[in-house]
Amino acid sequence: MLHVKPVIDDSCEAFLLAEGVESAYGEGLDVALYEEEKIIGAAHISFLPDCALLEGVYVTPSRRGIGLGDFLTRATMDAYTRSLPFFRVAYVDDYFLKFGFTEKDGGMEIASEAIRFPSHCGGHK
Repeated sequence: MLHVKPVIDDSCEAFLLAEGVESAYGEGLDVALYEEEKIIGAAHISFLPDCALLEGVYVTPSRRGIGLGDFLTRATMDAYTRSLPFFRVAYVDDYFLKFGFTEKDGGMEIASEAIRFPSHCGGHK
């Protein structure tokens, strides 16, 4: 069973190091993607006065290509767009265009209230 939850210990950092990924994130919150009780993905989000800033998303290579990165990204966005007026991504990636993000200052941004979560099933557009 998959689930996503914020973590306050070093488990995401340990997971990323074991995967060979160097993370140099500052203050903020790690969000883990679990399959059963094993971490298979991680995201990092920082909080600025007016926005939540997504700094990175990672899924272990053996679990890529089946939508888990999308699941982790959407869950993180959904959880942290409710409390701040803007949601930003620290890098540019066309993936975020489908949600309505636009490029700004070397990253991407959207007003939290403007985010729409399109689905692949066609139920939501």
